[in-house]
Amino acid sequence: MNFENNDINSLRNEFENFVAEKCSTEDCSVDGEEIPSDELPYFTDELSQKLLAPAISGVNLSKIDLKRISDILEDSIAIQERKRMLKALLRHKQRKSELKLLFDNMVPHLNGRILIYREIAKSYPSSASIFNGYILKAENMKRTFIRIVEDFEDMNPEADPIYFDN
Repeated sequence: MNFENNDINSLRNEFENFVAEKCSTEDCSVDGEEIPSDELPYFTDELSQKLLAPAISGVNLSKIDLKRISDILEDSIAIQERKRMLKALLRHKQRKSELKLLFDNMVPHLNGRILIYREIAKSYPSSASIFNGYILKAENMKRTFIRIVEDFEDMNPEADPIYFDN
């Protein structure tokens, strides 16, 4: 089948027009725009760097893990890059209670990995030092969750962002 450039360009233009007509909300994007950083909590980058790096957190939270967490929280997010999924989970957290609930739903995933690591270390004692290191990192990650929640200040949605001292 031989397509000319005009046919492909015509199809592309038709698709772009269709998207422009049918996709009128901000959340509907074709190119997967990045969430603006002003809509994310201040600790998002730190959490992304630590939580999504198994070398630092000791665990690998998969896309499916993040999707399950979002489903439990009723924050339906699309399966995409893990960093974007984490940002989508954090995007509208304005209260300590919301953030604590998010982290409380992440902890069982970390605990599940810890149980697996303990079982492997028990079954294969020569690898225990490696898996004990992962366990330590996962426990440190849980403490990071606690620290972030303790340091988090609730945001008042009615507050004037210009005069926040009032």
